Amino acid sequence: MSASRKRKFELVLPRVEALAALTDLTAQAAEGNLVIDGEVFPLEDFTSLKIAIKHLGASSLLKVSLKYPALGLAALPTPAGVDAEDAAREAAMAGVPETVEPGGRPKYKGLKKRMKQYFKAIVTALRAGLVPDAESMAGFIADSRLMTSYPGKGDAFYPAYDAEVDRLEAAAAAGDLEAMTASVAALDRMKKECHSRHA
Repeated sequence: MSASRKRKFELVLPRVEALAALTDLTAQAAEGNLVIDGEVFPLEDFTSLKIAIKHLGASSLLKVSLKYPALGLAALPTPAGVDAEDAAREAAMAGVPETVEPGGRPKYKGLKKRMKQYFKAIVTALRAGLVPDAESMAGFIADSRLMTSYPGKGDAFYPAYDAEVDRLEAAAAAGDLEAMTASVAALDRMKKECHSRHA
């Protein structure tokens, strides 16, 4: 599982100031940043923001917790993690009859299995600091585009997924390992979110 970056803050305030501080933080968040103890924290890519107030008599404890996605190699799943997650999904899909789609498209279940193999090869290469082989990258990109043509399998996620696949393709064409790593990590997060809703 990939690690996230976390920032936590606790401020003790007079009870009468706690709600005003909450109002101020909410207004800042609406503008895209939080300023805590003079330090600015951008919110453009946060994954979780929690603000809590605990009253302690005449004082209040204001807690702020921010999570950001992990960066670089820490953001990538491990090859074993890819296997474990996909094994659970395959078990959930067991018993679903396999049919050929109209128009000769591959069976969805078979397409997902092939994508898993490509994805694992890409992750393994990136974790080793290597450019993934062209066949795995091209296969994953083509299958990703095909996957988003299947209705009812997570349609709401398709536009963002397709845009990230475009970024991955551009990064691969440029040989940019850092950008490929960021895109693969983003696609992994999208996959997990989609699978949590459409398993």
